[in-house]
Amino acid sequence: MMPIPRASVDTCFFLCYLTGAPPDQAEQAEKILQQSERGEIQLVVPPLVIAEIIWVLETSVFNLSKQEAAEKAIAILNLRNIHVDNSRLLEEAAVLHAELNIDYTNAYLACFAKAEGLENVYTFDKKDFSKVQWLRVLP
Repeated sequence: MMPIPRASVDTCFFLCYLTGAPPDQAEQAEKILQQSERGEIQLVVPPLVIAEIIWVLETSVFNLSKQEAAEKAIAILNLRNIHVDNSRLLEEAAVLHAELNIDYTNAYLACFAKAEGLENVYTFDKKDFSKVQWLRVLP
């Protein structure tokens, strides 16, 4: 049996899929994701793409809430035959990002610290990190 073909996917691909615009590219993305669902291809997504999806959806022309952007990113993380390193950590960060209304990268760092058993974070961004109960903000 031949191995399943693998390909990387960028932020623009997912934005077309999630927003339906432009329609021709959204349709093409949908077809590729259906191939992935059927196990005909495995899509490999760098974790940075998930962060960029959230950032772009919350800014620019989309202007979604943190909750809406997080839900869309989590939907991508849960697609079949999509491989994303640290996907559970990325999902936890998306939830924390929306729940605490903090920057996604700060939420990711907080979740990373928790997973690593780290209780302290050195930062000057006390606004976001002070909302995370399991972290002690230093200096």
